[in-house]
Amino acid sequence: MKYRLIAVGLLLSMLWLELSTESITAATPDEPMHILRGYVFVARGLDRIGSCVPCSPVLSGALIGASLSLEPGLHLPPDTDPGWQDKTAFGFQEAFLWNNSAPPLRLLFLARLPIMFVSLLLGALIFRWAAQRSGPLPAVGALTLYVFCPNFLAHARLATTDVVAAATFALSAYTFTRALDSARHRAWVISGGALGLALAAKVSAVWLPVAFTLIVALRLWPTRPARSGWRRSSGVLIGTGVVAAVTVWGLYRFTIGPLSPGGPVMPAPGFWGEWQAFNDYLKDPLPGYLLGQVAQFGWWYYFPIAFLAKTPLPILIGLLAGLFTTWRARTWLNDARLLLPAALLLTSLLFSPHALGYRYLLPLLPFIFVYLAAVIKAALRRRWAILFVGGLVVWQVIGTLRYYPYYLTFFNELVGGPDRGRYLLIDSNLDWGQDLPGLKQYADDHPLEPLRFSYAGATPPEVYGLQTQALPPVYPAMRHQGAWWLRTYYPPDPPPGVYAISVNPLMTDAYGYFRDRPPLAVVGNSIYLYEVQARGQSVDLSLAGVQIDQIDASTYRLFATNDVRPRWFEAASALIAAPGASWIALAADQALAPEFQGLFAGAAPITRTKLTDDDRTYTLYHFNLGQRLIDAAQHTPSMTDTVTFGATAALIGYEINQAGHDLTLLTFWRAGDSIVTPLQMFVHAIGPDGAIVAQADRLDAPAFGWRAGDLIAQIHRLSFEATPAAPVWLEVGLYNSDSGERVNVTVNGQAVDSRWRLPPVALR
Repeated sequence: MKYRLIAVGLLLSMLWLELSTESITAATPDEPMHILRGYVFVARGLDRIGSCVPCSPVLSGALIGASLSLEPGLHLPPDTDPGWQDKTAFGFQEAFLWNNSAPPLRLLFLARLPIMFVSLLLGALIFRWAAQRSGPLPAVGALTLYVFCPNFLAHARLATTDVVAAATFALSAYTFTRALDSARHRAWVISGGALGLALAAKVSAVWLPVAFTLIVALRLWPTRPARSGWRRSSGVLIGTGVVAAVTVWGLYRFTIGPLSPGGPVMPAPGFWGEWQAFNDYLKDPLPGYLLGQVAQFGWWYYFPIAFLAKTPLPILIGLLAGLFTTWRARTWLNDARLLLPAALLLTSLLFSPHALGYRYLLPLLPFIFVYLAAVIKAALRRRWAILFVGGLVVWQVIGTLRYYPYYLTFFNELVGGPDRGRYLLIDSNLDWGQDLPGLKQYADDHPLEPLRFSYAGATPPEVYGLQTQALPPVYPAMRHQGAWWLRTYYPPDPPPGVYAISVNPLMTDAYGYFRDRPPLAVVGNSIYLYEVQARGQSVDLSLAGVQIDQIDASTYRLFATNDVRPRWFEAASALIAAPGASWIALAADQALAPEFQGLFAGAAPITRTKLTDDDRTYTLYHFNLGQRLIDAAQHTPSMTDTVTFGATAALIGYEINQAGHDLTLLTFWRAGDSIVTPLQMFVHAIGPDGAIVAQADRLDAPAFGWRAGDLIAQIHRLSFEATPAAPVWLEVGLYNSDSGERVNVTVNGQAVDSRWRLPPVALR
C-alpha cells in the first residue's frame, strides 16, 4: 500500500509540474488544428475538415473536443462556408481559437487538460506494469524516471497527439502480453480494445501488430511442436485484431461510406482518409533540420541522434546497463515483450521522412521505463549498485527540475544544453513558438520599442499583449501586423533596434549576423534578444519594385549607415520621397508614369546593377526628389485652401487632365505626424444628380512606409463610358482599409467632412 501512496504522490507531483507551467506555454503550431478538428468531431460529427491533412486519426482530437464542449456557445463557421475545403484551414483555426466567444487562453487550457490526464494514466500504467514484472519498489523508481522525464513533461501540456500515442501504444502492448498469459476471453477483448485505441491515436501504431506477431513467434519457438500453444496464441492475436477493428470503427461512430466521391463503400472512411493523407504527406514532408543542414526528406540517422541528444543521460545509462544485464543473463525472450515494440517503432522511424522532432520517439519511452525497473531490481542485491541506481534517479530528478519550466528545450549534458543544442536540432525539439509569455514578461520589465520579432509559432503576439514588428520569415500568426510583405530587414547589416529571434529562424542564413554574437538576453531558452546600435547618419530610401534585402552589399555600403529608412511606391502611379536629398532604387521593370518623368530629368544614376535574388536590374539615384515634388505641387493650379486629412496628410497640390473619356487626377501630399495604417485613398467623380459616375480607390505608396514630412504624389485615372454633359465634381478622401473608417477633413482649420470636393470640372 505504501508504494501505491508514493506512486500517487509522484503522479500528483507530475500534475503540478504540468499545471504550473501550462499558462506560460504559448500554443504551438500543431495545436490549433488539433483543437479545431477535435471540436468539429465532437460538435458536428465530422471526421475530417474538408481536404485538410492533419495526418492523425481522431482519438486525441476526440478527447480535446470533449473537453472543449464544457465551454458553451463556441462558434464554428456555417457548413456552407467554402473555407471548410481549404487544405490547411488556417483561417478557421485562427478564428476558432483566437476570436471565439470564450477567451483564447481558457480554450487552450481546456484543450490541454485531457492530455495532462492521459499522462497521469500512462504513469499509473507504467507503475502497474513495472510492479508486476519487477516488484513495487523498482516500479516506484521507474515511475520516478517517467514523472521527471522532461520530454513527457513538455508534451503533456500540449493539445497534440504525441502523449496519447505513447499512452495507447504502451497500453496495447501491456494488455496484449497479459492476454497471452490469460485463459479468459475478456483479456482478448481488452487487448483488442487497447490496440484499437492505439490505431485511432497515431498511424505509426500499425507496427504494433507486427511486434505482437513477433512476440508470439518468439514465445512459441522453444515449444514449436505443441500445436495447442500455437492455436491459443494465434487466437489471441486474431481476436485482438478483430476487436481492434471494431473499436476503431466504433470511435468513428460506425460510419460507412466512400473514401472519395464515387469510390467503394467502406467502414470508417474517415480513418482510411487519414491513411491516404499520411501517404500524401510522405511524398512531400516538411523540411527537417539536423547539424546545421536542412533537407526535405530527412536523414536515416536523425532519430538516433535526437534520441541520444534529448534523452536524459540517467535513462541512457540505465538502458545500457539493462541491455548488458539482458545479454549476460540471456533473458532476451522474456524482455522481448518490452524491447520488440520499441525496437520496431525506432526502426520504422529510420525510414521516415518526418524529421520534425523527438516527440515521435515518445512512444518508445514507456517501454524503456518499465524495462529499467528490472535494472533497479537487480541493483537492490548489491550496495554499490543501489548507490549507482539511486544516483541515476536523483540525477534525473535534479536534471529535469533545472529546466523548470522550459522542459521542451531540454538537451542532455553531453550536448551542452539548449544553447549548444540549437546547432544540432531545432523545431519541436527546442523552438515550437512556446515562449511568447516569457517574452512579454521580459518586455514589461525592459521596455522594448520597437521590438523586431521573428518566430515560428502559431500564437499572435497580441494574445499576450506584445507589440512587435514582424521580421522574415513571417508566419501566418504575424501576417496581420502591418505590411509584413514590405521588408525592412537587411540581413548582412541589420538596422538599429532590439531584435527578438526565436531559434528556428535564428539558425537560418537570414540571421547569420546574430547567430554567434552574445545575446542581450535569452527568453525560455528559445528566444534570443539582441540590440543593434545605429552606425552613421540615417538615410532615406524610396524603393520601386525592389525590397531592401535585394540590394547587393557593395551598393548598400554607399549609404554609409545601417540606419536606412525605406519607403515603397509603384512608379507607374505614385512617388514618395523624404524632404531633402534621398536615395531612390528603381527596378528596370518599373516604368515611371509620364507625369513623373520630368521629376527625374538631369538626375544621373549612381549605379545600375542586379538584384541579389533574380536577374532583374535596378537603378540607384541620389538627389532631392522631395523638393522637386514640392516644386511640382506649386506649379499646379493654385490651392486657396489649407486642406488636411486628420493628422495623416495635407493636400498641397493637384492637377487634372483629360484624354478622351479618361480623366487623370494627380495629387500631391505631405505626410503628417500621426499616420493611419493601413491607408487607402479614394477619388469619386460626382455627377449633377449627386451620383458617383466614376471612381478609383488606390494608394500606391503604402502608408506603412510614410514618415512625417514625406512628399507623396499619387495618380488616379477615371474612365467614363461617355463624356458627361454637365460638369462633374471630384471628391478626394482617405480611409482605413481594414475598418473602412474615413479620415476627417479640415479646411482652413474648420472640420467639413470625411472628403474634400475639388472645383467642378467641365469635361470636353
